[in-house]
Amino acid sequence: MIKSQINKAINLSQSILDDSPEFWIQRPQILIQFQLSDELSIVNRNRLIQKTIYFGGYYLKYGDDKFLDVRNLFLEIVYHPRTSQTGFRLSKNGEKLDAYGDIQNWVEVLRKYTIQKNLQQKYKIIKKIGEGSQFQVFKIRDKLTGQQNAVKIYDKLKLLNSPYLLDLLKKQIGMKRQFDHKNLIRLQEVYESANHLYVVEELVEGGTLESKISSTTFNQQQIILIIKQTLNGLQEMHKKGFIHGDVTLKAIGFKSEQDMDSLCLLHYSKVMSINAARNSTKKMYSQRPSLKNDKAHTSDLQQLGIILIRLLTGYQFNQFNLPSQMDDIKSILNFQQTSKELEILLQQLLLIDFELQLSDTNTPLEVLKNDIFKKQIEPQNFILKYQNLNDKRRHSEQSNSDDESMEIRSRVNTLPNIQDRNSESRSLSNRVKNMVSPLKISKFNKIDSGLKPPSQNAQKRPSNLYQLPRMNLMPKIKQKVW
Repeated sequence: MIKSQINKAINLSQSILDDSPEFWIQRPQILIQFQLSDELSIVNRNRLIQKTIYFGGYYLKYGDDKFLDVRNLFLEIVYHPRTSQTGFRLSKNGEKLDAYGDIQNWVEVLRKYTIQKNLQQKYKIIKKIGEGSQFQVFKIRDKLTGQQNAVKIYDKLKLLNSPYLLDLLKKQIGMKRQFDHKNLIRLQEVYESANHLYVVEELVEGGTLESKISSTTFNQQQIILIIKQTLNGLQEMHKKGFIHGDVTLKAIGFKSEQDMDSLCLLHYSKVMSINAARNSTKKMYSQRPSLKNDKAHTSDLQQLGIILIRLLTGYQFNQFNLPSQMDDIKSILNFQQTSKELEILLQQLLLIDFELQLSDTNTPLEVLKNDIFKKQIEPQNFILKYQNLNDKRRHSEQSNSDDESMEIRSRVNTLPNIQDRNSESRSLSNRVKNMVSPLKISKFNKIDSGLKPPSQNAQKRPSNLYQLPRMNLMPKIKQKVW
């Protein structure tokens, strides 16, 4: 009898993610490129035989017309009682395949597509870091390597009571298994117990672009890097036959807190296949031709264009007021010292609508051919808004990059320093010399009043404004009503 490495065996015959009862299948009617092959010891009728098996895509070839679709099969590490060899077992509905030998590469490949049964044997759960409507998210650490990941834990009973959510989860897991790109979330492995499903993914600790905007100033080089990485992620999805469908500030995250080169796309709930989108669009337009001018749906590239405008100007567009002509785009940027290449990039993004993005020519790859991405871009750490202005000027002179936001300084700094005058009724905080908090002005001359400088723990000193009435020291700006 072969003993399993798992101490407490979980009696699961078929995964909640698996729809087919069949274990062995015939040769698939597709071209398979095998990436792994080895001669292993296979258990056949209670005896070991030497056999060469192959793996490609997600198919394991056992014989000329005998294959396994390894997706959602159970994977276990087992030991042979006589030879003491380590092996792996693939099983479903009472049928199994046991293979022994040098299996390290096989387990590494198979764990992405299969289901394992004991999460806490490999991982230590550290703490809860979030939750969704149907799952909870925990930070976990690999007990052997120390690598940290995130695990989404689903209640199987809730999934079984909601066929729509279960089907959506199946599609998302199947899609993520196809991705292996730094600008997308990598799925590591899936575990299952009697009551729960565990999806282990890369950990995203750097927050989202939405949270970064409120605490970070981006220069033009950093903005270009953000757009480039997002396009790289969208292109990988397009190459695999998918469109994201929800490219927003919340859907762009950073795996590392300070590393801009760790950008990744999040939120795959609205992802759809390109073929399905093409078929549904043709059917919809044939039934109602007037929908061709409907702006209810925007393309991934248009959504990225909206983000680019927000990063450049601070103004938030939506799909219903997108500029449709180049003159409108130029008017948006008329006060910014932006390059011609950036204008062309914005035009490319905004003018590719939902229908155009389904073609083979209007892809993220075509946008990546823009000359603005051919220049060498060095990833830089995030720059805090409330930093010393002198340091900011020196940084600006060294990089020769244009500041993307208009900054004005308080007139308090320009008032004469009146000494030997005391005022107990009014006093100003002791200000550090040359330490002024910049204010960000949007395209429509609206001061971002949400920005608050850090607290200053300084001692009080006599006021420089001797018995002067309180006044608004900021210039009056006529706001434009829209």
